[in-house]
Amino acid sequence: MQKTLIFAIAFFYSSASMADAVKSQSELALLPAYCSGTQQVRSVSKDPKPIEDYIAIYGQPYYHLHHYCWALNAENNAWRIRDKFLRESKLSYALGDIQYVLDRSGSDFALLPEILNSQARILFTLHRAPEAVVALNRAISLKPDYSPAYERLSDYYVSVGNKAQAIATLERGIGNTENATRLVKRLEKLGKTYQGVPGDLRAAKKSDEEAPKIPPSTESNDPHDSGEGQPPAPEQPPAEGSTSAPADTPPKTNPYCRFCP
Repeated sequence: MQKTLIFAIAFFYSSASMADAVKSQSELALLPAYCSGTQQVRSVSKDPKPIEDYIAIYGQPYYHLHHYCWALNAENNAWRIRDKFLRESKLSYALGDIQYVLDRSGSDFALLPEILNSQARILFTLHRAPEAVVALNRAISLKPDYSPAYERLSDYYVSVGNKAQAIATLERGIGNTENATRLVKRLEKLGKTYQGVPGDLRAAKKSDEEAPKIPPSTESNDPHDSGEGQPPAPEQPPAEGSTSAPADTPPKTNPYCRFCP
């Protein structure tokens, strides 16, 4: 028992100081294709394309993306560990590598929603659901048509018995996603049919954003706005033959209308 505890502690601290670097083609084969071009993985993949080409495609944070690939590799390795404590220690370390990339990524990084989705997957495994939900909602806010985030979020709500929230999540996803086949199937399994066309919410929002803006009227609709504080209109001489009242006689005016005679 004591030896097991010592080994567990040693494993925990070693995992906290050493990344699960990709060391073989078999490990690389289980990772996304874009990992091949990242730093520290290129020595295994032998990718001939300059890393600058990948940065031009994905954005500057790609320079740090090997940490995310290490995190995915750590996640894969964690499921080969039978001991629950050691497995969760490995997954916790994977979260550290993911956070390293998140801390160095702007909201415009193309791979950010996917990274947040992976973060949520690991957080759910570690029973840290509130943090996972935050990560998924952030992914959705960054990319409203990112189906995997809606899928994972709705599955979570189903797992905790919140069917209504699961349905609302799926309907929101379908409304923002034109290619929503998987979301539609999940909704149908919950006994609901989407009332509309996939992507209709997104199309409506886009239409509203593109509609011409009508400038607000500068005229007041307030009947009590008598024009106080406005410069007086210049006096006009009476027309020849006019029978207008003498100058010392106040004209009859409507006190609620500054434009009336």
